[in-house]
Amino acid sequence: MPQPYRVEAIALHQVGVFDDVSIDFKPIASAERDANKAEIHLFTGPNGCGKSTLLYALAEIFDNYQSNSLIRRRFRGTESYVDFQFEKKAGSYGIRHLPGGLSQSACTFSNRYGQYAAQNHGLSNGCFFGHGESYKQGLIEYKETTQSFQPNNTHTQTQFSYAAFAYSGQRTLRDTPLSTIQQITASPFDDALSFDGSVRPQILLQWIANNRTQSALAKADGDDKAAQVYDQALDRITTLIRDICDLELEFRLERSPLAVTVRVNGDTIHFDSLPDGLKSIISWVADLSLRLEAIPWQEQRDVFSQPIILLLDEVDIHLHPKWQRRILPAIQTLLPNAQIFVSTHSPFVVGSVEDAWVYRLPEPGQGNGIIEGVQSGAGKSYRLILNEVFGIDDEFDVETEALFDEFYRLRDIFMKDQQERAVLLETAGELAARGEEAALIVSRELRQIARVTGQELSLA
Repeated sequence: MPQPYRVEAIALHQVGVFDDVSIDFKPIASAERDANKAEIHLFTGPNGCGKSTLLYALAEIFDNYQSNSLIRRRFRGTESYVDFQFEKKAGSYGIRHLPGGLSQSACTFSNRYGQYAAQNHGLSNGCFFGHGESYKQGLIEYKETTQSFQPNNTHTQTQFSYAAFAYSGQRTLRDTPLSTIQQITASPFDDALSFDGSVRPQILLQWIANNRTQSALAKADGDDKAAQVYDQALDRITTLIRDICDLELEFRLERSPLAVTVRVNGDTIHFDSLPDGLKSIISWVADLSLRLEAIPWQEQRDVFSQPIILLLDEVDIHLHPKWQRRILPAIQTLLPNAQIFVSTHSPFVVGSVEDAWVYRLPEPGQGNGIIEGVQSGAGKSYRLILNEVFGIDDEFDVETEALFDEFYRLRDIFMKDQQERAVLLETAGELAARGEEAALIVSRELRQIARVTGQELSLA
């Protein structure tokens, strides 16, 4: 069945490069036969086409609308707004034009996408949403409770049925000194939708230190079951790294001086010295883990199986193609009840996921109308993905492609009246010298020309 909490549609009006664009997010095709995979939506397209803008717009659905928010900075004027549908309830936020040339920031219900709750309730920032049913947490409850959540208040009755997080692929983890083992007081919702600011290195290392300390204390007390609970999140991270990177990872807590270190294939490496791709994966996956662990969930189960909406901007940045091919399948299995939105420039990422929707965004300035998703790449070659998704039909480097263009131009001339024979063979020889694959193509073409014209043509 589809993911339990879903963004079903979004439309942007006068935002960033988009004049008026809308996308419907369909459930993955295999939802009925495989309920153990996250739902993934991939945004692709040239630089400046609006991939990040779409992610910022999605993040703002779950954030408290502010004048300095990432998406607000991309509003173009007094008629910039975003429509959306979440859990079959429609909403809208942005700037609305009022009589007399005035404007106001607002977020109201819209019937653009159909059904929504009949009762509306206002927030202090002028946004309006509908309460969910009694057994679900509506957007208004979510936004209010995440804003005021106090993680160490034992008297709170707040529980969450879903959560939303956003990360960029930038490397952010770094060595940070620890003074003591202490309780983390930061809310798991602090900066959770800020992308670049979502990873908090000091808190992340404190969390690793706390888990390692609690596990050691449990083992000292003979409580191996409790130790396994404390180790679980870190073990899932190291398993994920093994699946993606073929690396054996171990987080360690050193006593003197007090510090968190990481061992990679048996060698201790400072966080500052980790490869950028590995640092990027550890940063956002570990931060997501500590946030999931700190949230009081309505349903008690594995925290990685809780319903979440996850936004990843340029997940492929710093990653080797081998890692690009593995990261989304691993995340799709780790977070089976997630709805994940990803921006990417990588054909290896697009071709890595069997069950996903891919949205090819148009060139800047052409962002109007409905953007339809196409199913991702099971059984598709990277050649086909480059052509269909990225609009690239070249097979060689720029200079070699230019030589092929010239070769085919000379071929067409020769086919008509057998002129430019010497120049044709000279260009064919240049291409053949560039590599075995180019030589095979040229030799095949010359044989075909010879059969048609009756002229003997061969490479020297």
